[in-house]
Amino acid sequence: MSQNQMDRYYRAARQFAGQLKDAALPADDAERKLRDLFARSGIETEKLASVSFDVSISRDWIERIEDALPHLEAAIREDRQFIKTEGNVTPIERVRKISRTSVEHLSRHSEMITHVPEEGEDLIPDKLKVFENESNYAIYENRVLYMILCYTRDFVDYRYFKISQARKECRSEMEFRKSILTGDGPIRMELSFSDMSKGLSGEGNAEILARLEATAAAIGVLLSMPLMKNVAQAPMVQAPITRTNVLRMDKHFKEVVALYDYLSCYTEDGFTLERHEKVIAPFPAAMQRSAVEMSMYSYYLYNAYGQDMTETLEQRYIQEEERRAAEKRKHREERLQAIFRGKNAGQISQEEFLELLSESAAIGEEKDAQIRKLQGEVAAYQSESEATERRVDALRGEVDRGRTEADSLRQRLSDTRKESAAQAEDMQAKLDKVQADLAEEQEKRRLLEARIIGMLEEYGVKKPDADMTEKEEFLELEKEKAAFDKFFERKWGVAKRKIRKRILWKRG
Repeated sequence: MSQNQMDRYYRAARQFAGQLKDAALPADDAERKLRDLFARSGIETEKLASVSFDVSISRDWIERIEDALPHLEAAIREDRQFIKTEGNVTPIERVRKISRTSVEHLSRHSEMITHVPEEGEDLIPDKLKVFENESNYAIYENRVLYMILCYTRDFVDYRYFKISQARKECRSEMEFRKSILTGDGPIRMELSFSDMSKGLSGEGNAEILARLEATAAAIGVLLSMPLMKNVAQAPMVQAPITRTNVLRMDKHFKEVVALYDYLSCYTEDGFTLERHEKVIAPFPAAMQRSAVEMSMYSYYLYNAYGQDMTETLEQRYIQEEERRAAEKRKHREERLQAIFRGKNAGQISQEEFLELLSESAAIGEEKDAQIRKLQGEVAAYQSESEATERRVDALRGEVDRGRTEADSLRQRLSDTRKESAAQAEDMQAKLDKVQADLAEEQEKRRLLEARIIGMLEEYGVKKPDADMTEKEEFLELEKEKAAFDKFFERKWGVAKRKIRKRILWKRG
């Protein structure tokens, strides 16, 4: 807990204790008895234990490593390597790529050519030496760089581990148990508190520890870079370091070697840890009183929330505050009036008179403040009323617009319905006509089919692929027959009229 938090809670605890001693609201016999029972109970269970460390971390070695980190990264990114060229004599059919060096080698070794080509053909040797370039990153400078990184990592990890172990040991524990017997039954109160979050005490430790963690993480990132992973496969360089031209002249490698010289000569821990352990059992008198108040407050919490008394308690609190404020104002006014009427004027000192005048001025200021507060509330109510009126007007305008739009929509809907009805009637008429035309066309088709079948039967010709025994075909045949019969009846009627005209009536 920070110092600011401790100050706030200490002030609140003092005010809390002062309120419990308030003579205007004295404790009754039941409260005093309950408090006394809690105070005498569980003294043997009271215990407070804490372990803490005062740590002081030197900044010089951390700052030195931080300054060297950019040079370590830059030296890695130089990506220094040694290119080694190797050649192998390979059968010509396995050669994929020919370089100038291979041709030069062939010119010096004619034994690789065993036959002369025909005129106009290419000269093809039986074998060819193929040269390949192989990059070797495990040069001495890179190995030195890897060794210094590992040394720096171990240097930082050792100190970070020691400080972290001390931080893990920091703890605070407190416990006590209260068990009392009242007329209504037993009451038990148990507290077990453990705080493992307490950090290392000391000025600026949080900032320096964060820098230390960031440094350790940065070194881990550098060691995980591809070049360092490659160099890690090579044997580790042993001290002392041979100062090659690169290590002496390259500005980044020069700073890396300087870091190694600094760390290898650093013989101190770079930090100091002072362990403090404290055990208190039983609690001292002041702490015992606080433990009793904690038990009483727990008892209050149960009754306030377990019995749903929070609203009642809030109302009683407001009433009591109003009563106290009214009583205080009345007492001030009575004293001032007595002085102004000349009573007991000789018994009042100048200091008390000035105090009463100051109180009178305070009462006036309080009343003025109340008046201003009421005026502010009235202005707020008026502003809110005006805003409500504006909102009501806006809503009325929206309602009117809504009604107008609704009437317009109703009219458009009515017109649309009429138009839709007319379109539906028109479509129905067209549909009826299409259906009538379809029926007529089907009648004609069936008639033609019947005539065709009749002509085929007349001339003894079978209809190709005709099988009229199936249900659908036979029903269609029946409809064709009906159509032909209808056609026959209609034509027979016309023929009969013509016969009557010619034979009976001698016409035509």
